[in-house]
Amino acid sequence: MNQTVLTPCIKVENVGKCYRIYQNPKDRLKQAFFRGAKKYYKDFWALNDITFEVHRGEALGIIGRNGSGKSTLLQIICGTVTPSHGQVSTHGRLAALLELGSGFNPEFTGIENIYLNGSLLGLGQEEIDARLDDILAFADIGEFVYQPVKTYSSGMVVRLAFAVIANSDPDILVIDEALAVGDAYFTQKCMRFINRFRADRCLLFVSHDCSAVSTVCDRALLLRHGKQVMLGKPKPVTEEYNKELYSVHDQEVASIAPSDLGDRSEILSPNPEDWIDYRADLINASNLPNLLSITQFEESSLTAESFGTGKASIISVRLLDAKTNQPLLIGRGGEKVVLRIHAAAHKEIDQPIVGFLLKNEKGLILLGDNSLNSLNHLLGEKRLPIVSGQNYQADFEFTLPLLPRGSYSFTVSLAEGTQAAHTQLHWMNDALVFESHNTTIAAGLAGVPMHRILLKVF
Repeated sequence: MNQTVLTPCIKVENVGKCYRIYQNPKDRLKQAFFRGAKKYYKDFWALNDITFEVHRGEALGIIGRNGSGKSTLLQIICGTVTPSHGQVSTHGRLAALLELGSGFNPEFTGIENIYLNGSLLGLGQEEIDARLDDILAFADIGEFVYQPVKTYSSGMVVRLAFAVIANSDPDILVIDEALAVGDAYFTQKCMRFINRFRADRCLLFVSHDCSAVSTVCDRALLLRHGKQVMLGKPKPVTEEYNKELYSVHDQEVASIAPSDLGDRSEILSPNPEDWIDYRADLINASNLPNLLSITQFEESSLTAESFGTGKASIISVRLLDAKTNQPLLIGRGGEKVVLRIHAAAHKEIDQPIVGFLLKNEKGLILLGDNSLNSLNHLLGEKRLPIVSGQNYQADFEFTLPLLPRGSYSFTVSLAEGTQAAHTQLHWMNDALVFESHNTTIAAGLAGVPMHRILLKVF
């Protein structure tokens, strides 16, 4: 069997890290003077007895509350902090995105920092020269690359840092919540890279987002107060973390007493046939409405993150109000919308397919459909060919989910063929992006409208 398969990329054995905590600077001086004859400090174990392995083709997520030891563990694995006991071994080139801007000189320009950071990752000047165009394209910060990094926003720093890492061909990638400051377009791009990377290399992924850990990682490690609480499949580990995070003593629980209902023994929402959310008026009139700001489709994005044979191309993507048929600039979730995809055929298309995916900022697919899948029961074996030069359009009408705070995007595609065997004519990532600013009613990845709720008191 291949030795690279047998040897773990990361091996952590009984690792612990202890810090000395002094009450004041004088105690530190006394400790140095008395040379251990007397103890003027307290031991603080940031980590204690951590053991795990990560193999090639595997992604391990590390979760835990603030102060649980996640960052200390990553620093030990990356070699910037020495453990108090135990040992860590890594096999292969390691690249890490830890603290924002780590490895960058703020006085240097972006270009200069690319060469600096690339050299720290083990790349020679000729290798960096050959990859420079790809790095600049991935970062996509324009002329700012010639300006000092101290003038960058936090998002631009992450763009540049991740672009260097993505083009350094690492065997091990370590990411510590750094993508939280990126915009929706870049976060989606990074998550696509991570999904490709983890297929045959080693990923260590730290995040407070349990859905991202569950989507990206094969296993998860839960830390609590520096100790290893649980190591296993993401689902049970994240459930244990959520149990800890949302324990009863951390919540304010609201309740309704029977006396609050007066003479009524039932509270009914409107008739379910009305197809409205009974909570919408109350929520949207409050100071915490579920607002969705929608960025309209731009032609400039046609060449960004898109691919296909070119037999057809996407002309426009619009999210419309189903009642007025007008483009939505602000949504709230729970209303009926139409996703309209307008396309042009440049060659004859025997059997066109138009589809979409709705993703969150971590790349997790929330919903999706395509025209062939939806209309198959109507068309049967019939073909719907399109001749060269014709335009065509697909409308998907659905109820927009209630979405937690965060960024979301629609990926749309044009294809040809059947559900089982088809060719992509034009695939476009992040064709339409929107932001959910707040919500008080969506739980989990997405919420659905409540058409009727019944409360009985006996």
